[in-house]
Amino acid sequence: MTEKGTSSAPMILGIIGGVIGIPSALCAGVCGTVAGGLGAANLEKMGELNENATEEDVVNALNSINESGISEAASTTGSIILWVGIIAAILGLVGGIMGKPKPTVAGALMILAALMAMSSVFVGNLLSLLVGALFLIGGILCFTQKKETVTIA
Repeated sequence: MTEKGTSSAPMILGIIGGVIGIPSALCAGVCGTVAGGLGAANLEKMGELNENATEEDVVNALNSINESGISEAASTTGSIILWVGIIAAILGLVGGIMGKPKPTVAGALMILAALMAMSSVFVGNLLSLLVGALFLIGGILCFTQKKETVTIA
C-alpha cells in the first residue's frame, strides 16, 4: 500500500517554476558577475576623471584593481549563484513531476528548491522571488493535499 496525491496543482507549480527558474538562474549569474565588474569599472573611471592624475596614477589604479582579484571574485560569485539556481530549477521541476506519485518526496524537493532559488535575491534577482514562491506553494500543497491509498497487486 502506498499513498498517492490527488491534486495536480503541485505538478503545475513545479513545472512552471522550473521553466521560469532556468532564465532566472542565468540572470542571477550574469547579475552577480556584472555587479562585481561594475565596481572595478567605477574605480577606473574615478582615476581617469581626476584632473591632477597622471597616466602613471591611472595605470597604478588599474594594476591595484587587477591585483585585488575583484574580477575573479565577481566571476566566481556569479558562477556559484548560476549553478545554485540551475540546480534549484531542476530540483523543483523533478519535485513537480513527482507531485502525484510521491507527494512527500516531492514536497521536500520543492521546498529545498524554493530556498535555493530565493538565495539569489541577494544579487538583485527579483525573478527568483517568483520562482521560489511557486516552489514553496507547490511544496506546501504536496504535504497538505488529500492523499488516496493505492494497493499494488
